[in-house]
Amino acid sequence: MGEVAADEVRTVTPDAWVAAVRAAVDEGWSHFDWLGAVDELGRSDELRVVVRLLDPRTAAGLRLQCAVPRDEPRLDSLGDVLAGARWAERETRDLFGVEFTGGDDRPLLVADASCPGDLAERPLRKDAVLGARALPWPGAADDADTTRRRLPPPGVLDPDVFGARPADAGPLDPAAVVAPTRRRRR
Repeated sequence: MGEVAADEVRTVTPDAWVAAVRAAVDEGWSHFDWLGAVDELGRSDELRVVVRLLDPRTAAGLRLQCAVPRDEPRLDSLGDVLAGARWAERETRDLFGVEFTGGDDRPLLVADASCPGDLAERPLRKDAVLGARALPWPGAADDADTTRRRLPPPGVLDPDVFGARPADAGPLDPAAVVAPTRRRRR
C-alpha cells in the first residue's frame, strides 16, 4: 500500500473565500468533500471555517481555511460554486453559529419549542454549556472521599466553570474554559 499524501492547505481571507474556492475548482479540485468549522477558543477569538476539495484524477486533497470572528462569524455561501455545500453550511450554522450570506438559512436542527428554528446554544462551540456537562459524572468521588483528585485530560472543560448559569450571565471568560492539567511523569 502506498502512502497517502497530506492535503495541501491554503489560508484565505473572508472577502476572498468564494473567489479562492472558485479558483481551486478551476484548477481541477472539482469534488466537494466536506465543510466544517473549528472553535479556536483559547488560541484566538476566531472560528476557523474549512472546506476540503478533492482532485478526482489523483485523489489528492486541498483544504481551504478562513478565520472569522467569534462574535459575528459570517462568510459568503459556496452554494453556487460547489454542489452540496449548502447542506454542510446549514450544519455549520446550526452547530457553530457561522452565517453564510446568500445560502440556505433554514435550520437542520431544532432544539425544542422554546427556540423554534434555531438552537439556543451552538453545541460544538467550546463555550456552549451542554446538559451533560452540568450533571455530575456517575461514579465521581464524593467530597468525603480522600482519594486523590484526578485532573481532566488537556482540553476538557473545567467543571467549576460550567453548569447551571443564569440566562443573563453573558459569555464565558475564555481563560476559564479549559481545566488545569498536570504533566505525567515518565
